[in-house]
Amino acid sequence: MKIGRNDLCPCGSGKKYKKCCYPKTFEDKSNLKDYNTEYDYDYEDVDEDELLGSLENFNDQEFMFQIMNSLHKMTLDRKSHIKEYYKIRKMHSDIVNTMVRYHENGKFEQRIDNSHVYKDEHLLNNKEKLTFIDSSFDLDTREGVQALYDILIYKISPNINCITENFIQSHRYRKPEKVEFLHSMLDSTIGLFEIIKTDFDEGYVYLKEIFTGVEYKIVDVALSGSQIHDDFYMYTRLITYHDISFNTGLSLTFDKKDSFIKTHIKTNKKDYKPEGELLRFIQLYNYFSKNPNKLKMLVNTIH
Repeated sequence: MKIGRNDLCPCGSGKKYKKCCYPKTFEDKSNLKDYNTEYDYDYEDVDEDELLGSLENFNDQEFMFQIMNSLHKMTLDRKSHIKEYYKIRKMHSDIVNTMVRYHENGKFEQRIDNSHVYKDEHLLNNKEKLTFIDSSFDLDTREGVQALYDILIYKISPNINCITENFIQSHRYRKPEKVEFLHSMLDSTIGLFEIIKTDFDEGYVYLKEIFTGVEYKIVDVALSGSQIHDDFYMYTRLITYHDISFNTGLSLTFDKKDSFIKTHIKTNKKDYKPEGELLRFIQLYNYFSKNPNKLKMLVNTIH
């Protein structure tokens, strides 16, 4: 007798199979790994035919989607550019974790230099040029933590210092690759992107920045397997190191049909200025954090 995921578990626990013995059974077969480690992985021991054969017992759409994503990852992880991508992500993760501890230990003070405003008589007399930004980051949410540390770690505005800049100036790292990577972080770009296309076989995602029209090719194993990328915009930061580009942890998604995002794009396209990114950042975060109807995507969340 075939056991469905929603059937009672045959072990007699009274729980559904998917909540009881099934995860243990499948975990033994899939041997999935944590991709945030620095090691390369060998999946030769994974029997993909056996894995696919086990799917005949289930017809849960979400389950099937997750399994296909897992198989997709196992295939991509053998490719040289994906292995290099994981090494770079590991270095990025190590550096960012060090920066977070640096801030938590009270070693970084963010300063805003507004001296040019008070010295510029034209700005003082033109109130439309002065915009006061109001926002608070909910640190009980993932997007709140990501937004706060994006502003602390990266150069969000010319007149605001950041931890990356601090690490470079203080010669925090001696290894050339880490020094070089700090400069890649400092030169990173943030913006609102539309996904032009995806490359399922190579793990690439092609993006176009809404306001500048600049196009990028990034590695994103999970998003390259998504089938709904035409429906949303993504606000995120991109880092490029050794010809490999990827997006950081910050990722705010907006439904293209949402009236707020339509108005936001229309308003900012009229008078787009790169130095206005901090204001756009806060506007998008404020809306995203308070919007009860956030766009939910069924994608593999492991990058």
